[in-house]
Amino acid sequence: MKYDYILKSEKIYTLDDGLPMATWIAVKDKKIAEVGMDPFPEGEIIKDLGKNTIIPGLIDSHVHGGTTAVMLSNINLAQVTSIEETLELINEKCKTTDEDLVIASFFIQPQIREGRYPTRQELDKVSHGKKVAVISFTLHGSSINTKAYESIHFPPGLEGIMFKEGEFTGELASDEAHMFALAELLGTLSLERYEGYIDAFGEMCRSFGLTTVHCLEGQFMKDDLDLDLWIKKIADGSLPFHCVLYPQIWEYKRALKYNLPRHGGCLTLDGADIDYTMAMFEPYAGRPEVRGNLFRKDNDLYELVSAAHADGKQCSFHAMGDRAIDQILWIYYRVIKEQGQKNLRHRIEHFSMATPAQVKMAADLGIVVSEQPEFTYLYETPGGPEEEIFGPTRAHGMELYRAVSDAGVVLAGGSDAPVNSLNPLTGIHALVNSPNPGRKFDVTGALKVYTQNCAYAAFEENERGTIKKDYFADFTVLEDDPYEQPHRINEIKVTHTFSEGRQVFGD
Repeated sequence: MKYDYILKSEKIYTLDDGLPMATWIAVKDKKIAEVGMDPFPEGEIIKDLGKNTIIPGLIDSHVHGGTTAVMLSNINLAQVTSIEETLELINEKCKTTDEDLVIASFFIQPQIREGRYPTRQELDKVSHGKKVAVISFTLHGSSINTKAYESIHFPPGLEGIMFKEGEFTGELASDEAHMFALAELLGTLSLERYEGYIDAFGEMCRSFGLTTVHCLEGQFMKDDLDLDLWIKKIADGSLPFHCVLYPQIWEYKRALKYNLPRHGGCLTLDGADIDYTMAMFEPYAGRPEVRGNLFRKDNDLYELVSAAHADGKQCSFHAMGDRAIDQILWIYYRVIKEQGQKNLRHRIEHFSMATPAQVKMAADLGIVVSEQPEFTYLYETPGGPEEEIFGPTRAHGMELYRAVSDAGVVLAGGSDAPVNSLNPLTGIHALVNSPNPGRKFDVTGALKVYTQNCAYAAFEENERGTIKKDYFADFTVLEDDPYEQPHRINEIKVTHTFSEGRQVFGD
């Protein structure tokens, strides 16, 4: 057979139990035609990658793609520690940009000296006539200035629009208010500008070795115009990665026009830990008067899942706290009991504070969970934010990835970008190097969380996630070997990325 080319390297980790190591891969028509050890077929085009390490193309199971590009292309507040610093950065941007909308992202309220968002009036003083939004790094809260507020047509009775003495403070403290405002504001962007953001996101993905991305889109742009654009980009083949699109639309019938085999994504059943809106059975240690919030009624959620399950569609919802996890698990249980299993691999995103009983229930129901290992690795330090919020015992017992996997639940790795880094090697590093035994994997197990398990989560385990004959030719090429340097996986550079046989990154 005449191949398109043969990829050669001293070390190829296939994650295929039948042939775990190889030295060459033959590619033909987007697929892997053969995998083997020396000697390799002669008379073929050879791409020799020398001592670089080849692994299956890395997959991210949970990304807000368009939002990631928007956030990373604007003001980054991740290192800011005061309102004054925040306002200085916003002032400089507003003063120099021609854009009407200025977004300042990654605002971490607990590290701000004043412990609050900037007020509407403070933002007005530095906005130079622009609409301004300061967005929490969790994507679950924000603060906006007067011009932004007046441009948004909030529905009557929407909770979370904060007032003091009859005046709007600027803060949007509920998911509903924040996401409605963000969708309205991003809806003012031209489609050309938003398409530019998607292209910028594609550049990030290929540089990080991502060959498949589960993009959770919709909800963050008015009238879901971003979904239409993602559908177009997928159809015209202009993305440098394989995109699995999740439509984040609460109204089930409205999503049917996209004709996708899945529904949901990060549709929020509760909020986030750092905002104290993650729904818990027991109060927070940091705020003992608070247990978080459930955003949806059981019956409304049941009707949505029931309709999707009847149509053979996989469902996916954001549930962080044990109270929210309990809600969606029992909804899934009821619908499966009424309609049958169907192997739809319904998903729970985050699954952060699952109890042992909930983990067992998820395994029994065949639920797939998508979790973000980089998060706990960054914040699990003794005395750090998670211990302050939950107390040491609960903080130590949250997001036990290894324990979840050992219980029989398929764990798919994701970034939740823009909340965390888009680089999947940081998540793999977190799993391998976690000091918590309940989160720790060996290198092979960690790689599978970001390859085979993610493929399984999208019903693609027989065509992606492994270097094997007849699978898609998706490869991530690394400068160093993660097996030989497990303590610095997060520092390893991606040298080349191949997506469905195309080299999309590297010289």
